[in-house]
Amino acid sequence: MKLLLAFPGGLEFLHPWALLGLLLLPLLAWWLGQRGPLPSVPVPTLRGLSALGTKPRRHRGVLRWCWILLPLALLVVAMARPRVPRDDLPDPSKGIDIMLALDYSRSMAETDFRLTGRRVSRKEALVHVTTDFIKGRADDRIGIVCFARTPWLVSPLTLDHEWAMNAMREAELATGTGIGWAIQASTTFLKKSSERSKVIILITDGENSAGPPPMETAPLAVRERIKVYTILIGPDMVTPTAAANHPLNKVARMTGGQFFQANDARALQGIYQLIDQLEKRELIQKRFVSWRELFPWFTGGAAALWIAGLGWSQLVRRRVP
Repeated sequence: MKLLLAFPGGLEFLHPWALLGLLLLPLLAWWLGQRGPLPSVPVPTLRGLSALGTKPRRHRGVLRWCWILLPLALLVVAMARPRVPRDDLPDPSKGIDIMLALDYSRSMAETDFRLTGRRVSRKEALVHVTTDFIKGRADDRIGIVCFARTPWLVSPLTLDHEWAMNAMREAELATGTGIGWAIQASTTFLKKSSERSKVIILITDGENSAGPPPMETAPLAVRERIKVYTILIGPDMVTPTAAANHPLNKVARMTGGQFFQANDARALQGIYQLIDQLEKRELIQKRFVSWRELFPWFTGGAAALWIAGLGWSQLVRRRVP
């Protein structure tokens, strides 16, 4: 197990045990400051000389030993590898992969939804609520497939959510509703990704009118262990009896997902929040951090002090024996 010593502000020491060397410096200072023997010259008597001075230390000048002790202290700190975090790096082990399959058929232009007190189109409400959902999934790779008669890839799986959201806003509506094709396309883009958990969130306002029915393409998601959440939006709610046999409900149950209905923007937002909670996972994650190492500064400071002390003692304070 690696022992780390951390301080507020992000400063930490990778090898904190090296700091124990600082405890030796007071002992070294004490040893260097001991009183030592006097140089002696034979004289007949010391009478009358005892009051001329006290016994000096072994080496005179406290400043002289600071040039040694301070560089040693800086070298000890450098050995402990001080560092501060520069920035977090993307961790590929985090989060899940989510493919949003969004209905962009002509009926999405109907202005029967309300958003912040005003009437808006289904597409505008969908884009607004979907944007809020994406912003709350910072660790997930998110891709977007829009579909009408046929699907098209708006954004591959990416952590650059801002780019994906801009691409979603710029996508245009088209004719037809190919829900089966949308499930197949979303599954294809997801199965080429990593081993992370995979989810499709499919949102539509109508029935399948082009391509294979959803129940024929849903087994592809089952084979790839992809969970599909289906959301039917529009002002008219499907009765419970009809919902039980609805193709979107069958697809969701087959893949381990859930089926929802939303008749306004607030309901759609609530469904997104529920899915967000269902797909929250407690993961034991490694933290990838880019570090700025400080030991070169301490090593350089020690060398500078050492050279300065050597120059001071040999040039400025040089004594003739």
